[in-house]
Amino acid sequence: MEIKDMAFAQEDYVIACRRHLHMHPELGTKEVETTRFIVQELKAAGIDEIQTFDDITGCVATIRGAHPGKTVMLRADIDALPMQEENDCAYKSQNDGVMHSCGHDCHTAMLLGAARVLVAQKENIHGTVKLLFQMAEEIGTESRHYVEKGCLDNVDALFGMHVWSWIDSGKASFEDGARMACSDRFVVTVSGKSAPAAEPQQGRDAIVAAANVVMALQGIVSRLNAPENSLVVTVGMMNGGSPALQLADKVELVGTVRTFDKKFRDGMPEMLQSVAQNAAAAYGCTADCAYTFGPSPLINEHQDLNELARGAVTKIMGEGALTHLEKMTGAEDFSVLMEKVPGVYGYMGVRNLAKNINCAHHHPLFKVDEEQFKYGCGVYAQFALDYLEQNK
Repeated sequence: MEIKDMAFAQEDYVIACRRHLHMHPELGTKEVETTRFIVQELKAAGIDEIQTFDDITGCVATIRGAHPGKTVMLRADIDALPMQEENDCAYKSQNDGVMHSCGHDCHTAMLLGAARVLVAQKENIHGTVKLLFQMAEEIGTESRHYVEKGCLDNVDALFGMHVWSWIDSGKASFEDGARMACSDRFVVTVSGKSAPAAEPQQGRDAIVAAANVVMALQGIVSRLNAPENSLVVTVGMMNGGSPALQLADKVELVGTVRTFDKKFRDGMPEMLQSVAQNAAAAYGCTADCAYTFGPSPLINEHQDLNELARGAVTKIMGEGALTHLEKMTGAEDFSVLMEKVPGVYGYMGVRNLAKNINCAHHHPLFKVDEEQFKYGCGVYAQFALDYLEQNK
């Protein structure tokens, strides 16, 4: 039996798993019951080698083939979002204020289905397949914990994917190059001197200086950055001042940086500090910038893995299934794993206008086309088997 047929046979199981997970969502780092459910299903599938952790949620399952070979890891994220679901369906979230509004329940269910397919293929596997059910993707860089715990040691290749509401059902995108941007955070503290509002010359107005900093930071995008390099510098929060008739002596600016250029990104902390300091100094104030690196840019830069992923899509979803998706300035902490091990990442369409399924991720009305799950299950399994077969 072909992997496609085996995956399609898991359709009811995968849908049932997804609906259970959707009804019982948990926030990042708190996925205790979610992890328990995953472990239960993995054991039921015949997998005995399952690694759990005392200090973090999520787990890693290992399927060892009958023949020696390399090791490939398939990853699914398992966390939900702090959001009240507004869909009216039988499997609506039962946890107030928490919802799977991004699709991680879909990834988890599809990988559970793939686990069953892979176990059935153990005698034909040349190598090892690891399944990473990762906590807290929405937080930013929590995938690093699995790296730190050695879960990726001796892993030769990674594969991950995301259901995507901007792609029609029956289509998928596994393209070369940049796919998602980094997601870094900065806090600029502008310090001045308080004085009566009626006599501003006696002080140094941190609010005016901070406003100048906000405008000056956009000069990084338009004047210090090459036009062909996509770059976003956004200040999303300004805190400072008081209702009293006084000049503010301190203002805090909080923002984010998104770019696909790793080398340019490395220079951002120094650049932000320099621009902010000079802009604040124009009004007699000072500025200090604290910069936090989040997930790095997600870039499909391993051609062999990209081709294998596209081949798996074609085998499972058919000729013509591959489609184009523009790179995005959103972030994905699968990139943290790819800093350790070569990998490939892609997107599977779950938009179906005929079924009125057309809502963006992170929205209380987010829905997906469940008929696509059998494809995701198959692509997971097919990639793993093709990689190990090619490298046996």
